[in-house]
Amino acid sequence: MYEKYLLVLAVAGFIFNEKGELLVIKKSSYEQVDAGLWTVPGGKIYPQEPILVGLKRELLEEVGVQVDSIEWIGEDVFQEKEYLFHAQHFKCKIKNNNSPVKLENKLVEYRWIKGLEDIASLPFAENIQKRIIELYSQK
Repeated sequence: MYEKYLLVLAVAGFIFNEKGELLVIKKSSYEQVDAGLWTVPGGKIYPQEPILVGLKRELLEEVGVQVDSIEWIGEDVFQEKEYLFHAQHFKCKIKNNNSPVKLENKLVEYRWIKGLEDIASLPFAENIQKRIIELYSQK
């Protein structure tokens, strides 16, 4: 028997700068998904929107940066309340390293992290933390 889920297609951008640092953001405690946790920029894809167009749009909306060198690195499926999220993960490079990060109002803080030691003290969304560990373990 099939369970009824509302499916949300989402993207996550693991954005690195020229120093190999990863951009992470902290969500407001009022958010519906990952409230108060550290994560990476991303969001929902609109119906009929090409996924890479949606990725670039979400990253520009959330942190005000443009990216290039986009590489698919995996996916994640998780449930939040009655919604099932299917998130596509992409490793990206920031297009202009001098471009300042501009957080949208739902985000409260950002950091550039250098490696695994930087995530130990930050409360991350579980699926994002696993992907960060995977990315830094490959270097």
